[in-house]
Amino acid sequence: MSRSRTFVLAFGFVAASAVLVHAAGSKFNVKPGLWQVTMTGSANGAPPIPADTLARLTPEQRARLEAAMQAAMARSGAPRTFQSCITEKEIERGLDFTDPQQKSCRQTVVTRTATVMEVHVECTGKETMTGTFRYQASSPESVNGSSEMVFSDGTKTMTAKHSMQGKWLGADCGAVKPSDPE
Repeated sequence: MSRSRTFVLAFGFVAASAVLVHAAGSKFNVKPGLWQVTMTGSANGAPPIPADTLARLTPEQRARLEAAMQAAMARSGAPRTFQSCITEKEIERGLDFTDPQQKSCRQTVVTRTATVMEVHVECTGKETMTGTFRYQASSPESVNGSSEMVFSDGTKTMTAKHSMQGKWLGADCGAVKPSDPE
């Protein structure tokens, strides 16, 4: 898993949590349309950056990269609010938390009902990631969720925890484009 891929996965929950999901056999009971999502979270530890990536950097580049990663981790605790357009197709199909370019990732649905969706993700290889994503729909217009993820390269480990609250704003997404156009 590349340094950028690991970092994207670590903070990918921000984008992923906007896709309010369904599991096969039981439709997650949320409305399609424009959603407002507020995220909070934290990240601790050292981001696992592959040694071959670090070896190619000058000492100055390495220092800048490490400083940027630490600053991003520090910012991860600040609330972030954004809007997302969720299509009926996404609700029906469900969210895939795995990176399609990462063939070593496996996703397992732990719980799936009309009001609860819990997914476990595990990526193996040189760098690993395990995570659990859980959503609860208190109504078709309100969803809460959380994630816990652990990233490691065998020498460095980073943990990330996030929570989210989503509320449906309306059926019309306006200028906000869906992440998975139909």
